[in-house]
Amino acid sequence: MLIKWYELNKDEFEQYKNNAVVAINFASTEQHSTYLPVGTDGFLGESILLEGARKAKGNVLILPNVYYGYSPHHRFAPGYLTIRQNTLISYARDICACVADQGFRKMAIVNSHGGNQSYLSCVVNEVGEEYENILQLVEFKYWDLISETIAKYRQSAPGGMGHACEFETSIMIYLRPDLVRKDKIFVCEAPAGDEWYQPGLISKKKYYKFQSFNKYNENGNIGQPHLATAEKGKLFFDAATDRLAEFFDYFAENQ
Repeated sequence: MLIKWYELNKDEFEQYKNNAVVAINFASTEQHSTYLPVGTDGFLGESILLEGARKAKGNVLILPNVYYGYSPHHRFAPGYLTIRQNTLISYARDICACVADQGFRKMAIVNSHGGNQSYLSCVVNEVGEEYENILQLVEFKYWDLISETIAKYRQSAPGGMGHACEFETSIMIYLRPDLVRKDKIFVCEAPAGDEWYQPGLISKKKYYKFQSFNKYNENGNIGQPHLATAEKGKLFFDAATDRLAEFFDYFAENQ
């Protein structure tokens, strides 16, 4: 059941301390090529988080969305609002500490921007070390919950799902068609990879590297957005929100 933290008054929090999962989306503000808005990660993450909470059987207490993340690899294009690695870690850690200090027992960080991953994992470690017997904190990228579904229904080649790709563009067409510039979606090849490194959301990578996204494509995307459809967007959205709801209920009863 969806409950919004920012809609409660000070006397209403006590009832949820032992029977709610607190959840927050960390996103980013950055270029998504010529056809998607810079707020795409936030739109997708927040929409999936809210709907997943609605579908959950137990209480899910949603914190305000965070539209700022680590995205210097998008500085080549206007619209970015990136923060430093240590800033992201400190900011996220302080939010989680507030939740722990007020007596909540379980919290999930739902990440909708790949560039945040390493630093949010650091937050889980820091908070876990300090509040191990008080708050159980977990973190994950929402698309990892449905990697099998993505693999089953994707039409793009390996490397065709990475950024402003078939996946993200499909969900945006389904959720916010008013913000998608379909006339600017172009046909392009998936970026070439090899046995060691393949760009993409669910691709296998043997190592991590920093690389500006205009090195993959001059328009800043990674993938094949021309394969996006509203039908696939609904399929991916429904799968992600169903699975997220299942996770919330599992997390509430376990760990």
